[in-house]
Parts: sequence; structure tokens; C-alpha cells
Amino acid sequence: MNGATFVARGYSGDGKHLVALMKKAIRHKGFALIDIFSPCVTYNHDNDYPFFRERIKKLEDEGHDPSDWKSACEKALMWDDTIYTGLFLQIKDAPTLDQQEPVLDDGGPLARHPLGLTKEPAERIFKRMM
Repeated sequence: MNGATFVARGYSGDGKHLVALMKKAIRHKGFALIDIFSPCVTYNHDNDYPFFRERIKKLEDEGHDPSDWKSACEKALMWDDTIYTGLFLQIKDAPTLDQQEPVLDDGGPLARHPLGLTKEPAERIFKRMM
């Protein structure tokens, strides 16, 4: 979770909950990570839908505080009779990458920024590469 400001886990067997997590992640300003459990019905006969169905518990039902990093880590590492899904961590006031990198202040994608080379040095570089 180091560096992410939005960390969640979803389960493909609970589509409404998973869609809600994805919407929150898209709206979040910053690095969002969602871990999604989607059991393989063909090859994985141990961790199938019945396995998850009886273990999955939503963090929202447990009163979890998504601003508590330590609690988020502890609950994310649980894998036993209880497996948590939901929003583990959300830090709302952390600066985003575009706020931290001066090169991104100009606006627009980096692919549209000028190279910073005049025509002459750029031509010499391209000539050596060819």
C-alpha cells in the first residue's frame, strides 16, 4: 500500500459492491489500487465461489476507518475464516503526482510537450541513431 492513496478489494461475486468501489476509485484524486477476487471456475477447485462466499466480509459493515493506515494493513493481510473486501485506505489530502512534478505544471500530456532540443542537435542525434 506504500504510495497508494486509495486501496480497496472487491469480489466478482458481489457486482454492486465492486462497481461502487470502482466508481470511488475513478473519482479519487491520486493513485488508486483495487484488488479483485475472481475465482477461476475451471481450474481452481479450492478457492471457488463457495469458499469466498462464506468468508467475505465487507469493511463497511465492520465500521472500518479508511483513514487508519495501520488498521488497513492489518485487515488487508487477513486470510483465514474472514477475508475483507471494501475500502481499506483513502487519503484525501495527499498531493497527487501532477501537483508534485513541476514538469506537469504546463498542463496537457507529456507526449505533447516540446522536446527541449533545437532542430540542429535533434538532427545530429537522429543521424547517429540511423
